[in-house]
Amino acid sequence: MGQDTIEQLDLSLPWLDTTTKEYLINHHPNLPVNFLYKATREGGCSLLPFLSSIQWVNIYWQKMRLNKTAILLYSAFYDPNPGGKPCVRLLGVTRSTKPPAVWCHLWFSTQQPPVVTRITIIDHLDYQGLSSDRQMPFMFTCPLPSQVAHLQPAAVSLVHQPCQPATTLLQVVGAKERENSAYLNGLKPANPATAVKGWVPAVCGPALYYYHEDFSKRMVEWLEILRAEGIGKVFLYVTDVHPNLEKVLKYYEDDGFLHLTGYSYPPPYINEPSLRRLWTLVEQYKMFAQENIYFTDCLLRHMHQYRFIAHYDPDEIPILPNHHNYTHFLEHMLTRDAEKKLKPAGYKLQWNYFYNDLNSSSQGVKEVPEYLWALRHTLTPTQPLKPTPGTFKSLFDMDVVRAIYSHSTLLCKHGGKCNPDVHIVPPSLAYIGHFKFTCGNKCSAANSTKEVLFLHKYKKQVTTAVTNVLKKLELI
Repeated sequence: MGQDTIEQLDLSLPWLDTTTKEYLINHHPNLPVNFLYKATREGGCSLLPFLSSIQWVNIYWQKMRLNKTAILLYSAFYDPNPGGKPCVRLLGVTRSTKPPAVWCHLWFSTQQPPVVTRITIIDHLDYQGLSSDRQMPFMFTCPLPSQVAHLQPAAVSLVHQPCQPATTLLQVVGAKERENSAYLNGLKPANPATAVKGWVPAVCGPALYYYHEDFSKRMVEWLEILRAEGIGKVFLYVTDVHPNLEKVLKYYEDDGFLHLTGYSYPPPYINEPSLRRLWTLVEQYKMFAQENIYFTDCLLRHMHQYRFIAHYDPDEIPILPNHHNYTHFLEHMLTRDAEKKLKPAGYKLQWNYFYNDLNSSSQGVKEVPEYLWALRHTLTPTQPLKPTPGTFKSLFDMDVVRAIYSHSTLLCKHGGKCNPDVHIVPPSLAYIGHFKFTCGNKCSAANSTKEVLFLHKYKKQVTTAVTNVLKKLELI
């Protein structure tokens, strides 16, 4: 069976100009393909699960079962956890309101048996309460034993007995040190722990299910505005999208500004795109619970590449009234916090609606091409939105944060709630333009709206870039 597996992994896929092995590496984000390939070629430990013994569910999920409890795992991450013990964190779901404290097989070598360690912490990753009527998101934390604390495992399995053969095997993503992508011009400061200048943030978006909506033009504008604002990279998850949007995503992935990760929903949730769309409308509370898996996955997957990572949706655009880019904004916030000897978990930016049914009459806006949605919709209510927990989106400090939901933190590095928590940013410094709703009659009264043109400082750069991309992709 080993030679057959090698032959299949080496099999050429000429229409994709790749091999099966390379395709799996690029499209199966949590499978340790190279590790399994080496084990198959050279012979591996008998406890190591091979491709045929992993219990796959809905493409990306792996299942382990203990009596009546099933745990579905999606991903695993190495956390060097400065100041404490390094660990591996696994993300998964279960209907059990009290998941069992099972064991981890930490794989450092294909030839040697795994290092066995017990899960010490199980965190429920949801602001909604525990309920067995849905798949609940959890983080399982395996500390690295002292004898291997200086090493980084290549893969991890979850088992309910220390010597039991595993049905799961996840690639352990991460690194011991932060990469140069986190710093302006790739220049690492002498002491990153105290640096207030030169940080480049990234953005984690949602799992796109725009199967029924051609969001391609707006996606191009969103990405180019983020680029103009100094965002280093954007990370998105993909289920099913419109063909035009698929072209856009491929273009920006090839360009290097975008990274895509494949995602599916765990059972019993449907992954047929039309039925899933209905499910997201009818049972939103179940969808919200699942969001926390890919929101948190994104931060953990890329925390070794960027220190500051925001979560924004494609209809949300950060607006910086007093700073040209995010690096300057962060310098302002970090300098202020250093003077106060603070290190918050991140920064909350309040929503401000820019309504779809309000069109500016100013000549500068009229000159903007119709396919630049945000640059054309510049009218916003005079009265600011009343702040609630759900009207903020956050930029997280990955020196501190370890799990999030759509608007704020769920878990910090040392366990439990974040203290200090995410700080609210005054709207005069930064806020989120939410380009989503219609205003209707409430915006018909005199002086009910005002024009905001802060995004127009990027107008020339964004207009040129968006126009070039849309023409190249034959979308205009």
